[in-house]
Amino acid sequence: MSNFASAQELNQWLLSHGIDTSEWGEHATKPVDSLWSEIVRGESQLQDEPPGRVTHIVEMIVRDDDRILIEGEQQLGENQQRYRGRPPGEKIKPSEPPLEAALRGLEEELQVKRIDVEILKTPREPKKTSLESPSYPALKTIYIVYTVEVKISGLPKEDFSTPELSHNEGDPVTIHYWHWESINDPKWQHLKST
Repeated sequence: MSNFASAQELNQWLLSHGIDTSEWGEHATKPVDSLWSEIVRGESQLQDEPPGRVTHIVEMIVRDDDRILIEGEQQLGENQQRYRGRPPGEKIKPSEPPLEAALRGLEEELQVKRIDVEILKTPREPKKTSLESPSYPALKTIYIVYTVEVKISGLPKEDFSTPELSHNEGDPVTIHYWHWESINDPKWQHLKST
């Protein structure tokens, strides 16, 4: 795994490995500074061979009977939105248990109190997936994904939005847009077995 003294040093490493960063930070992507902040905070690591990003995340399945909560879009800055179309998720910090990361993520993204969260299923062995990051184009990312299933009292029954409480320079997300979808929808069938 690689460490970098600055975002500029990270950018040079990316370029030397054939990863074009010239359009990062545009069109709903994140800039190199955001990736460097993730690395500094320990939320992501970079591996040399093959070059890529490794991040541990927890996916939160928020249930309301036969419906699950989906993050439809994220607002980035003033005029950019990024399509998500998936359950809420949170990067896991170093030495942080996945369940603690889930509770922190729900608090930051949905503004819910821990006392209102009922844990239905705790994290099990993670699943490993590898794909190009939508945040950092051309950078292959290995996601180590834990899944937690919860029920939250007091959430709206209709579409709603929430501000991002942890918004800072390293995270350009300012608003989350939420809606409910049926767990019986074919695209969510894999979640029924979690």
